[in-house]
Amino acid sequence: MIINELVMNQDSCFTDIQCRMTIKQKIVAKNGRVEMFGDNQFKFIAKDNVIDFSIVDKNDAKLIMESFNRHFYCLANVTCCSTIGDDGKVFFLHIGFFYNLQRWGKTPVILSDEMKSNIEKKYVKGRETLEQVLEENFRLSDGVSSYFAYTCGKYYFGSNEQDENEIEDTDKVKTPLQEEKDEESAISENKSENEEKLDKDKINQIIEKEKQKKDTLVIYGREFYIYVSIQGDKFNEKLYVEKIGKKKRNAPMLRMAEGMLEFFDHNSILSKKVKETLESTKGYLDLWNQYAEQEGNLLLEEVRKVGLITVNRGAATFDSEGIHLPYSGLTKEAEELIDNDIYLFFSDEIPVYLADSEMTWSDYRTLSKEASQIGYSINKGVQVKVNKRKNGGFIIETEDGHLPEQKYVSLSILGDERQIARREDARKRIAEGKAANPALGLILEGQLTEELGAYSTRKKIMPLSSFVKDKIFKYNPTETQKKAIDIALNTPDIAIIQGPPGTGKTTVITAIIERLNELCDKREKVNGQVLITSFQHDAVRNVIERLRINSLPTIKFGKQDRAGEEDLTRERVIEEWCEEYIARLNAKNPELIETEKRNRLSRLHNMYLIYPSDKNALEFLQCAKEINTDVELDKKISRMIESRSVSGGDKTSELLMLIRRLRTTREGFMDDGADNADYLLQNLENMGINQSIPENRKVFEILDEAAICYGKEPSGELVEKLCDVKTYLLYKCVPKPSYKKEVPDEEISKIYKQINQSVKKHQDEKAAILADLLKELRTNRSEVERSLEYYLFVYSATTQQSEGVEIREAKGINKYSDEHPEYETVIVDEAARVSPADLMIPLAQAKKRIILVGDHRQLPHIYDEEVFESMKENGETVDMNNIKKSMFEYLLEKARELEKMDNVPRTIVLDAQYRMHPMLGEFVNEVFYKPNDEQFASPMPASNYQQFISKKNLPLEWYDFPDKYGKEHKEGTSRVRDCEADFIVEKIEYYTKLEEGKDLSYGVITFYSEQVKSIKRKLKNKLGDDERRVRVGSVDAFQGMEFDVIFLSVVRSNDKKPIVRVDKSSKPEPINYDYLEKYKGIDKKQIDKKSEEYKAWEVYRDKVGMQNYGFLISENRLCVSLSRQKKLLIVVGNTEMFCNGEWGRIAEICVPGMKRLYELCKGEDVIYDGQSESV
Repeated sequence: MIINELVMNQDSCFTDIQCRMTIKQKIVAKNGRVEMFGDNQFKFIAKDNVIDFSIVDKNDAKLIMESFNRHFYCLANVTCCSTIGDDGKVFFLHIGFFYNLQRWGKTPVILSDEMKSNIEKKYVKGRETLEQVLEENFRLSDGVSSYFAYTCGKYYFGSNEQDENEIEDTDKVKTPLQEEKDEESAISENKSENEEKLDKDKINQIIEKEKQKKDTLVIYGREFYIYVSIQGDKFNEKLYVEKIGKKKRNAPMLRMAEGMLEFFDHNSILSKKVKETLESTKGYLDLWNQYAEQEGNLLLEEVRKVGLITVNRGAATFDSEGIHLPYSGLTKEAEELIDNDIYLFFSDEIPVYLADSEMTWSDYRTLSKEASQIGYSINKGVQVKVNKRKNGGFIIETEDGHLPEQKYVSLSILGDERQIARREDARKRIAEGKAANPALGLILEGQLTEELGAYSTRKKIMPLSSFVKDKIFKYNPTETQKKAIDIALNTPDIAIIQGPPGTGKTTVITAIIERLNELCDKREKVNGQVLITSFQHDAVRNVIERLRINSLPTIKFGKQDRAGEEDLTRERVIEEWCEEYIARLNAKNPELIETEKRNRLSRLHNMYLIYPSDKNALEFLQCAKEINTDVELDKKISRMIESRSVSGGDKTSELLMLIRRLRTTREGFMDDGADNADYLLQNLENMGINQSIPENRKVFEILDEAAICYGKEPSGELVEKLCDVKTYLLYKCVPKPSYKKEVPDEEISKIYKQINQSVKKHQDEKAAILADLLKELRTNRSEVERSLEYYLFVYSATTQQSEGVEIREAKGINKYSDEHPEYETVIVDEAARVSPADLMIPLAQAKKRIILVGDHRQLPHIYDEEVFESMKENGETVDMNNIKKSMFEYLLEKARELEKMDNVPRTIVLDAQYRMHPMLGEFVNEVFYKPNDEQFASPMPASNYQQFISKKNLPLEWYDFPDKYGKEHKEGTSRVRDCEADFIVEKIEYYTKLEEGKDLSYGVITFYSEQVKSIKRKLKNKLGDDERRVRVGSVDAFQGMEFDVIFLSVVRSNDKKPIVRVDKSSKPEPINYDYLEKYKGIDKKQIDKKSEEYKAWEVYRDKVGMQNYGFLISENRLCVSLSRQKKLLIVVGNTEMFCNGEWGRIAEICVPGMKRLYELCKGEDVIYDGQSESV
């Protein structure tokens, strides 16, 4: 930039000043500075020459000398040289004065992604780079040194409620100094008029605004200028670009700094800081690095326990279940490790981790990475799924149906390795500051430095628009819901929304996404700006089922690997959306149906003209008959259809199909040979074939013999006869080739023209386009899917598959690339269920916002106790609390620390549930949430939850099954109680037949997998296909779901006194009640839960609880179990396990929730004898 391109204050710049050289000389350089050394005596100093001159106009000379006398500094530019006069000494200068010069040297300025993007969109053109644009815009020069122009002062960077990506037009914005003066004058004017009239709120606003003002530079450039805030202490100041403005028509008096502006990406600065900080920190990330290392070591140990598997390829057989591959030499322990749905690895070489038994997981990963860098894989082979073990062999399935040829067989680690590698890569990027948001590592480690807050100011987003409110909320949103949306949208980094059961977490998520979509610039590429993710496929499906952004479905990337069941979520979602869209198009445009038919008629006519066969003629005529409205023409079309149908072509085609289906091998005949022979025999009989002819009679006899050979293996002679019959019949029935050239029937074309004349001749453009769209929706679903990927605002996947092949392709990332998918916003539903190792994968992909939605009072994340124990055995210092604690809860604590640092709200608890009857809602609140200061209300009236199937029309019943009605028994490691299962199935059958119960939804929850299987079997026997109406599962499968009626099968039942086995080697002993009840009645907040004394008591309590109640002792699981119903909860189990006596005492300590549920049922008089209430 040259000085005359900089817009300056009119009093400080002089344009086209006519100057005369003292001594004529050539002007080599045009950019320089001017110095005064006498009355109207000046020097123009440039890089390659110094020119003495005077100013021709005395007034100009006087003004410029005054500026020099005020010690102003200037830059100048030779605008032109003149030939006025004969001496050639005249030239013209543009001179700009600055009232201050400071030497700053290299000055780093930090740009956020948002500021970079704004400058690139508006000012970077063609082949220019951002660096070039910034230098040319701000750099001034005298030919020797570099300078930049600025003003300084204080400025309030308030959050205006506008699009966060909008570039403000700062023509309308005053400089910091001007704004300060204006405010001061405004205040003084008000005071002078009437001090008492000053509005108190206005004063407070001004005071608050003054407090929030930042030390600011405004740096001026050729095309735009920037507001730069000064942050940090005196010795560690950093400059951050806060705003961008267009150049103004006028500017204040400017200062000048000698030095170069160096622009840095904020993320690169932050990345460096994160890496430096975390390299010296052994904290949360390091803990999960240790966990992952030990997890990998245990995986290798497991594979080594099985070792190389000896298989008998020669004895492999094929059946309907897959390939049966016999094995030998496996120990019982090794066999148990090869469970259903595990994978085998077939390789030409012994896997390196089996060849080297000392290799650690870290050694293996290092070797694997080194090999991949030179394009080599240390795991070359084929992975094959084991469906099950059967009769001393594996039932396996392969893609091509053939047994792999590779020599060695072992357990595959590829799937586990891929998962561990994704976790490892995410942790590494976070630790090195290379996550999409580099600050994530600092947040996780609690290293809350000023860098976190330096870029936290974004323009305020209003939480709800009228459009989103009307679309998403059935009732008016509560203030808490609105605040939750507000926090999520305006968080500078992370937001945590805790939602107790039924508080509308999914509704809030949907509103957040709708609002983000509403705000995004539709002129930009918007696909995949938001990722919605969760640990389980079911949780992802649960959210996206109700999500329609821009009227488009939300696609789930990645498939669930379920035994015997293909995950068709993606295909089903697209198919349902296409059908809905087609229905809407037809409903709004009824004429489209006729347009479609006319288009089809045109295509069929063209096809007939190209290939005038009877088949094509019939298709055309049948379509013409549907469209035609003329009575006489209809008769003509009917006659033509009839004449072309009597040729017998269809019957011959059907007969040929039956002939070709005749089985002529023993294996084929055993499948459906007898049936096929019988169908063909009946068809021939119906055709009235003459059986007096010897050849025909023989055909009938052989087919009859084959038809009665049902379920038997055919003789070789019969197979040969069938082969002869098939050959004979094909010879008789296959039409001889015709070499006659078909000519189009003119009558067909006449009919086409007549129909066209009777309907609208010209479709309008809109109708034609819509008709084509309908055709694509019906016939080209794969292209519809590809198009949707491009336009979808939201992508969804499980946490692991957020780095999967499908989603990477949709994001335009090559499968060999080191890039990772990135999103403006990542939303994690059921976040408390996601293990920290898996949760870090999507968190590392979020550029602007991480929104965690969940509830740590419900199901916890899953971790491997064996890994934890192994870490302790290896002498590693492990914080058990950080292993057990969900990352949701951990980040909740960190977010609250951040809130204290910068006063930006990041956490909230939703405080009103709408799912359950208020009686049950209040029960769940009192037992699980209120004691933790997370209470919620149940504002909906009880009348909204009536169901009319319970005995007293109350929302709760307990059907008592004492131990004498049927005992629990073990099935493997699980448990079953048949009397409970039978009762539940009978009740469901009864309710579904009632008028009041037939439209209700039903779910059955139990804590034991074998009880789940038992209830499913019994339901199948009772209800047949109707059993699909009822969801049966363990607690883990029910989080996030809701049903009108829930049955809870308790299973645990015992008529003896409770006992405890303190350790595996000791004998059962009576409960020590004095010790067990040690903390009874003491306020939990008064207990030191970190003390060794309390931890020892917890261990004893858990042993008592687990040995007598099993999984019922988990408060998280119980919370889920008792909060899935909307209208009615039916408990089925032995009440004696929770009531008076010794069982009542241990229930109060070990399963307080069940004890209080029993007391509520007793108080409401809804406990019934199960046997007498059986249907």
